[in-house]
Amino acid sequence: MAHWPHGEIIIYPEPPDLPAMKIRELIDYADRMAASMEAEMKVVRRLGRASPEHDLSEIIAGWKFTALAIRESYDGQF
Repeated sequence: MAHWPHGEIIIYPEPPDLPAMKIRELIDYADRMAASMEAEMKVVRRLGRASPEHDLSEIIAGWKFTALAIRESYDGQF
């Protein structure tokens, strides 16, 4: 719940009730996707084939954000 200067209250939804192992697996998956895409970009650059369509920076940032968002949704327990 967030309180804003004019007294508004925003109530955020609760995350799904998932087993702790599933939450850890989702976070791990997002972390591994980001790492794999970073590795792919390094290989493409090393091969001299870098181009705008090979720039996965925004997608990588999205996977990193997803991992962080899942962690934060469960109060940083994972």
